[in-house]
Amino acid sequence: MASRIAQLRNWLEKRAPTQDCPIYFQHIPKTAGVSVRTWLHSYYGDRLCPAWLADDLVRLAPELLRDYKAFAGHFHSYLEPYLGRNLVTVTVLREPVARTRSHWHHVRRAPEHPHHLRVTGQTFTDFVMDDLNRVMIEDYQARYLMKLPLSLEVVAHRHTRTDATLSALSEALEQTSLPLCKPELLEGATLALKRMAAIGVTERLHDFLVRVAKVANIPLPAAKAVPYTNATEQNHAGELSPESLRRLRDLTRIDQELYEAAI
Repeated sequence: MASRIAQLRNWLEKRAPTQDCPIYFQHIPKTAGVSVRTWLHSYYGDRLCPAWLADDLVRLAPELLRDYKAFAGHFHSYLEPYLGRNLVTVTVLREPVARTRSHWHHVRRAPEHPHHLRVTGQTFTDFVMDDLNRVMIEDYQARYLMKLPLSLEVVAHRHTRTDATLSALSEALEQTSLPLCKPELLEGATLALKRMAAIGVTERLHDFLVRVAKVANIPLPAAKAVPYTNATEQNHAGELSPESLRRLRDLTRIDQELYEAAI
Protein backbone atom coordinates (compact mmCIF):
# COMPACT_ATOMS: atom_id res chain seq x y z
CA MET A 1 0.00 0.00 0.00
CA ALA A 2 2.92 2.34 0.66
CA SER A 3 3.85 2.39 -3.02
CA ARG A 4 0.25 3.19 -4.00
CA ILE A 5 0.20 6.14 -1.58
CA ALA A 6 3.55 7.35 -2.98
CA GLN A 7 2.16 7.22 -6.51
CA LEU A 8 -0.88 9.15 -5.35
CA ARG A 9 1.28 11.83 -3.77
CA ASN A 10 3.27 12.26 -6.98
CA TRP A 11 0.04 12.81 -8.84
CA LEU A 12 -1.29 15.20 -6.22
CA GLU A 13 1.84 17.35 -6.39
CA LYS A 14 1.17 17.91 -10.09
CA ARG A 15 -2.44 18.95 -9.58
CA ALA A 16 -3.46 22.51 -10.27
CA PRO A 17 -4.38 24.46 -7.10
CA THR A 18 -8.09 24.66 -6.40
CA GLN A 19 -9.91 27.94 -5.89
CA ASP A 20 -13.49 26.76 -6.14
CA CYS A 21 -13.87 24.15 -3.40
CA PRO A 22 -13.51 24.79 0.34
CA ILE A 23 -10.67 23.11 2.22
CA TYR A 24 -11.65 20.49 4.79
CA PHE A 25 -9.07 19.46 7.35
CA GLN A 26 -10.43 16.12 8.54
CA HIS A 27 -9.14 16.34 12.07
CA ILE A 28 -8.50 12.97 13.69
CA PRO A 29 -8.23 13.64 17.44
CA LYS A 30 -4.77 13.84 18.99
CA THR A 31 -2.81 14.22 15.75
CA ALA A 32 -1.70 17.88 16.25
CA GLY A 33 -4.89 19.08 14.60
CA VAL A 34 -5.23 22.12 16.86
CA SER A 35 -1.99 23.43 15.39
CA VAL A 36 -3.32 22.90 11.86
CA ARG A 37 -6.55 24.69 12.72
CA THR A 38 -4.55 27.58 14.24
CA TRP A 39 -2.64 27.95 10.97
CA LEU A 40 -5.79 27.76 8.85
CA HIS A 41 -7.43 30.42 11.01
CA SER A 42 -4.42 32.70 10.55
CA TYR A 43 -5.27 32.85 6.84
CA TYR A 44 -9.02 32.27 6.60
CA GLY A 45 -10.13 34.12 9.74
CA ASP A 46 -13.92 34.20 9.98
CA ARG A 47 -14.14 32.30 6.68
CA LEU A 48 -13.10 29.20 8.68
CA CYS A 49 -16.16 27.45 10.09
CA PRO A 50 -16.13 27.84 13.89
CA ALA A 51 -17.56 24.36 14.51
CA TRP A 52 -15.08 21.82 15.80
CA LEU A 53 -17.31 18.92 16.82
CA ALA A 54 -20.04 17.36 14.70
CA ASP A 55 -22.42 18.33 17.51
CA ASP A 56 -21.59 22.01 16.92
CA LEU A 57 -21.71 21.70 13.13
CA VAL A 58 -25.29 20.41 12.95
CA ARG A 59 -26.50 23.33 15.07
CA LEU A 60 -25.32 25.88 12.50
CA ALA A 61 -27.80 27.23 9.96
CA PRO A 62 -27.33 25.83 6.42
CA GLU A 63 -27.10 29.33 4.95
CA LEU A 64 -24.11 30.05 7.19
CA LEU A 65 -22.35 26.82 6.21
CA ARG A 66 -22.56 27.76 2.53
CA ASP A 67 -20.37 30.81 3.08
CA TYR A 68 -17.36 29.18 4.74
CA LYS A 69 -14.19 28.62 2.71
CA ALA A 70 -12.52 26.24 5.16
CA PHE A 71 -13.56 23.60 7.68
CA ALA A 72 -11.45 21.93 10.36
CA GLY A 73 -13.00 19.50 12.78
CA HIS A 74 -13.97 16.03 13.91
CA PHE A 75 -16.54 15.41 11.18
CA HIS A 76 -15.18 12.06 9.97
CA SER A 77 -15.92 11.48 6.26
CA TYR A 78 -19.49 12.79 6.45
CA LEU A 79 -18.98 16.52 5.94
CA GLU A 80 -19.12 16.62 2.14
CA PRO A 81 -22.52 14.88 1.77
CA TYR A 82 -23.88 16.84 4.73
CA LEU A 83 -22.96 20.16 3.10
CA GLY A 84 -23.84 19.03 -0.42
CA ARG A 85 -20.60 20.63 -1.60
CA ASN A 86 -17.38 19.33 -3.11
CA LEU A 87 -14.49 19.71 -0.68
CA VAL A 88 -10.72 19.50 -0.92
CA THR A 89 -9.99 17.17 1.98
CA VAL A 90 -6.67 16.83 3.83
CA THR A 91 -5.65 14.99 6.98
CA VAL A 92 -2.81 14.16 9.36
CA LEU A 93 -1.96 10.74 10.78
CA ARG A 94 0.07 9.94 13.90
CA GLU A 95 2.06 6.96 15.16
CA PRO A 96 -0.65 4.89 16.94
CA VAL A 97 1.01 4.39 20.33
CA ALA A 98 1.76 8.10 20.64
CA ARG A 99 -1.75 9.01 19.50
CA THR A 100 -3.34 6.64 22.00
CA ARG A 101 -1.15 7.95 24.82
CA SER A 102 -2.20 11.50 23.98
CA HIS A 103 -5.86 10.44 23.91
CA TRP A 104 -5.48 8.91 27.38
CA HIS A 105 -3.99 12.19 28.66
CA HIS A 106 -6.78 14.20 27.07
CA VAL A 107 -9.61 12.17 28.61
CA ARG A 108 -8.00 12.34 32.06
CA ARG A 109 -7.73 16.13 31.99
CA ALA A 110 -11.10 16.89 30.35
CA PRO A 111 -13.98 16.64 32.85
CA GLU A 112 -16.50 17.16 30.04
CA HIS A 113 -15.35 14.04 28.20
CA PRO A 114 -17.96 11.23 28.40
CA HIS A 115 -15.33 8.71 29.59
CA HIS A 116 -13.53 11.02 32.02
CA LEU A 117 -14.87 9.59 35.29
CA ARG A 118 -13.75 6.08 34.45
CA VAL A 119 -10.42 6.96 32.83
CA THR A 120 -9.24 9.64 35.25
CA GLY A 121 -7.89 7.06 37.70
CA GLN A 122 -6.39 4.73 35.08
CA THR A 123 -2.73 4.35 34.26
CA PHE A 124 -1.86 4.12 30.57
CA THR A 125 -1.65 0.34 30.95
CA ASP A 126 -5.09 0.31 32.62
CA PHE A 127 -6.47 2.42 29.78
CA VAL A 128 -5.21 0.05 27.09
CA MET A 129 -6.34 -3.11 28.91
CA ASP A 130 -9.87 -1.83 29.66
CA ASP A 131 -12.22 -3.19 27.00
CA LEU A 132 -14.53 -0.21 27.50
CA ASN A 133 -11.81 2.01 26.02
CA ARG A 134 -11.57 0.16 22.70
CA VAL A 135 -13.76 2.84 21.11
CA MET A 136 -10.94 5.34 21.74
CA ILE A 137 -8.12 2.99 20.70
CA GLU A 138 -8.91 0.28 18.17
CA ASP A 139 -7.78 1.42 14.72
CA TYR A 140 -9.12 4.79 15.71
CA GLN A 141 -7.60 6.70 12.81
CA ALA A 142 -8.84 4.23 10.21
CA ARG A 143 -12.33 4.44 11.69
CA TYR A 144 -12.25 8.24 11.43
CA LEU A 145 -11.36 7.93 7.76
CA MET A 146 -13.94 5.23 6.99
CA LYS A 147 -17.15 6.43 5.39
CA LEU A 148 -20.17 4.36 6.36
CA PRO A 149 -23.50 4.51 4.48
CA LEU A 150 -25.14 6.81 6.98
CA SER A 151 -26.46 10.35 6.95
CA LEU A 152 -24.96 12.81 9.41
CA GLU A 153 -28.26 14.67 9.41
CA VAL A 154 -30.26 11.56 10.34
CA VAL A 155 -27.81 10.47 13.05
CA ALA A 156 -27.73 14.01 14.43
CA HIS A 157 -31.51 14.20 14.63
CA ARG A 158 -31.65 10.87 16.45
CA HIS A 159 -29.00 11.68 19.04
CA THR A 160 -29.42 15.39 19.64
CA ARG A 161 -33.13 14.74 20.20
CA THR A 162 -32.51 12.04 22.84
CA ASP A 163 -29.30 13.30 24.45
CA ALA A 164 -28.57 16.93 25.19
CA THR A 165 -24.91 16.43 26.15
CA LEU A 166 -22.35 18.32 24.10
CA SER A 167 -20.68 15.28 22.52
CA ALA A 168 -23.62 12.90 22.03
CA LEU A 169 -23.33 12.92 18.24
CA SER A 170 -19.54 12.64 18.24
CA GLU A 171 -19.70 9.68 20.59
CA ALA A 172 -22.36 8.00 18.45
CA LEU A 173 -20.23 8.33 15.30
CA GLU A 174 -17.26 6.73 17.04
CA GLN A 175 -19.33 3.88 18.44
CA THR A 176 -20.97 3.18 15.06
CA SER A 177 -17.65 2.37 13.39
CA LEU A 178 -16.31 0.06 16.11
CA PRO A 179 -17.90 -3.24 14.94
CA LEU A 180 -16.49 -3.02 11.40
CA CYS A 181 -14.62 -6.09 10.19
CA LYS A 182 -10.92 -5.47 9.60
CA PRO A 183 -10.75 -6.09 5.82
CA GLU A 184 -13.65 -3.69 5.25
CA LEU A 185 -12.06 -1.09 7.50
CA LEU A 186 -8.68 -1.31 5.76
CA GLU A 187 -10.28 -1.03 2.34
CA GLY A 188 -12.48 1.92 3.34
CA ALA A 189 -9.69 3.85 5.08
CA THR A 190 -7.31 3.27 2.17
CA LEU A 191 -9.92 4.54 -0.28
CA ALA A 192 -10.45 7.64 1.86
CA LEU A 193 -6.72 8.38 1.84
CA LYS A 194 -6.55 7.96 -1.91
CA ARG A 195 -9.17 10.68 -2.26
CA MET A 196 -7.23 13.12 -0.06
CA ALA A 197 -5.62 16.18 -1.60
CA ALA A 198 -2.84 16.07 1.01
CA ILE A 199 -1.78 13.61 3.70
CA GLY A 200 0.68 14.38 6.47
CA VAL A 201 2.06 13.00 9.71
CA THR A 202 2.32 14.75 13.05
CA GLU A 203 6.11 14.52 13.13
CA ARG A 204 6.39 16.45 9.84
CA LEU A 205 3.65 18.97 10.31
CA HIS A 206 5.31 21.83 8.46
CA ASP A 207 5.76 19.69 5.34
CA PHE A 208 2.05 18.91 5.47
CA LEU A 209 1.12 22.59 5.79
CA VAL A 210 3.26 23.40 2.75
CA ARG A 211 1.37 20.79 0.71
CA VAL A 212 -1.98 22.14 1.91
CA ALA A 213 -0.96 25.69 1.03
CA LYS A 214 -0.05 24.63 -2.50
CA VAL A 215 -3.33 22.75 -2.96
CA ALA A 216 -5.37 25.64 -1.58
CA ASN A 217 -3.33 28.30 -3.41
CA ILE A 218 -2.67 30.25 -0.22
CA PRO A 219 0.64 31.65 1.15
CA LEU A 220 3.19 29.07 2.22
CA PRO A 221 3.74 28.82 5.99
CA ALA A 222 7.01 29.99 7.46
CA ALA A 223 9.24 27.28 8.91
CA LYS A 224 8.04 28.01 12.46
CA ALA A 225 4.70 29.56 11.64
CA VAL A 226 2.66 27.19 13.80
CA PRO A 227 3.83 26.09 17.24
CA TYR A 228 2.54 22.79 18.56
CA THR A 229 -0.69 23.59 20.36
CA ASN A 230 -2.42 21.43 22.96
CA ALA A 231 0.64 19.17 23.13
CA THR A 232 0.76 16.25 25.54
CA GLU A 233 3.11 16.57 28.52
CA GLN A 234 5.78 14.11 27.46
CA ASN A 235 7.30 13.85 30.95
CA HIS A 236 4.03 12.34 32.17
CA ALA A 237 3.59 10.05 29.18
CA GLY A 238 3.29 6.83 31.16
CA GLU A 239 4.76 3.44 30.35
CA LEU A 240 3.06 0.31 29.09
CA SER A 241 3.56 -3.19 30.41
CA PRO A 242 4.76 -5.68 27.77
CA GLU A 243 1.32 -7.29 27.74
CA SER A 244 -0.50 -3.99 27.23
CA LEU A 245 1.94 -2.91 24.52
CA ARG A 246 1.26 -6.14 22.64
CA ARG A 247 -2.47 -5.53 23.01
CA LEU A 248 -2.16 -1.95 21.78
CA ARG A 249 -0.11 -3.01 18.76
CA ASP A 250 -2.70 -5.65 17.96
CA LEU A 251 -5.59 -3.19 18.30
CA THR A 252 -3.94 -0.65 16.00
CA ARG A 253 -2.48 -2.79 13.22
CA ILE A 254 -4.42 -1.01 10.48
CA ASP A 255 -3.57 2.41 11.89
CA GLN A 256 0.09 1.43 11.90
CA GLU A 257 -0.09 0.33 8.28
CA LEU A 258 -1.74 3.59 7.23
CA TYR A 259 0.79 5.64 9.19
CA GLU A 260 3.76 3.82 7.67
CA ALA A 261 2.32 4.42 4.22
CA ALA A 262 2.06 8.14 4.93
CA ILE A 263 5.56 8.81 6.29
